Amino acid sequence: MSLLTKSERERRKVEIVNSFGANSVERFSSVVEGESGITFREQSKVWLKHMKTRKRKPVKPATIVNWEMALNKWLLPLIGDLPLASVKNGTLKMLVSKFDEAGLSPSSIRTYCRVMTMVVGSLKDDDANPIYPRKWDYEFADAPEIGEQRRPSFTGEELTKLIAEFKGQEQMALVLFAASGLRAGELFGLEVKHLLGKSVRVQQSVWSGDIQKPKTKSAFRFVELHSSVATMLRNFIGDRKEGFVFAARNGSPLRQSNFIRRTLHPALKKLGIEKQGFHGFRRFRVTHLESNNVPQALIDYWTGHAKKGDGEDVQKTMNQIYTKMDKDAAFREDVAERIGIGFDLPKPSLVPSVPRNAVEVDVENAVEIVVK
Repeated sequence: MSLLTKSERERRKVEIVNSFGANSVERFSSVVEGESGITFREQSKVWLKHMKTRKRKPVKPATIVNWEMALNKWLLPLIGDLPLASVKNGTLKMLVSKFDEAGLSPSSIRTYCRVMTMVVGSLKDDDANPIYPRKWDYEFADAPEIGEQRRPSFTGEELTKLIAEFKGQEQMALVLFAASGLRAGELFGLEVKHLLGKSVRVQQSVWSGDIQKPKTKSAFRFVELHSSVATMLRNFIGDRKEGFVFAARNGSPLRQSNFIRRTLHPALKKLGIEKQGFHGFRRFRVTHLESNNVPQALIDYWTGHAKKGDGEDVQKTMNQIYTKMDKDAAFREDVAERIGIGFDLPKPSLVPSVPRNAVEVDVENAVEIVVK
């Protein structure tokens, strides 16, 4: 029997190791997964902290709150103590079944499952490669497809009735919602300085009482108002030179949740109008613009639309690239005046607004309004 040379012995050793699969990618992944003891709960804390503080494409506070709810109410009680390595398609299938039994909508099921997949994918090596790469199979999990979503919208007649139910600040806010199509955070983030002639300038948004940047880059814009609405808004503001247009007693911006719960929904119930939120006003406005043949470029500009659901830029057509709607204020103002608002304004017009924490002081037999 001839002896093997040194190089032949090394080659034969590799062949034997490979024959048992010890050198395979699958074997390596198996060993790594088996040695890692991190749980889904532990990694979810790391992931959530990163999402709250990342500089690139920062996540809005409202989104963070929704993710935290998904984790605390659903995911952590069900899979929080599972090793991250064992969270696979079988786990996805189990979650879909549990969510379906709880009566969650297809959209909510997909959203909560996506949080799970983001947590699993967030554990990476030093080269940013996922430690536990997964090909998530929603067909295997029998996840329900997201069909036609409920998208209620107001009619002009409904808005006329709704607005007539209120006076003062609430009435003005409802008028501006319907006549501008602003998002709730944008409207409640308006300050007096943002009313410029017949336009409002969107430069900020508010959520849960805190000021933040608007939703997207395209949300920084001017929105032209019909002259009747601009006059009504100017009369509502009166002599105020600063502060939020719509303010609470302490001068802070109104909270969206309070406005819906205390103002909008009770009135809709009283009037027999379908229950809906702020998007009902935006849908009404877009429908009004489309029915009056407003160019799509202007609709996109006024509504601040230029993003897909995943946050990436929409691929624009060449015509959209060359359209500079933000530069043509005269055209925008002409269109706003020509198409009207699609509902009736209340009569008489609003009186100037005074913050609720104002007091009257008699100064040399004249009554002045002093704002704290």
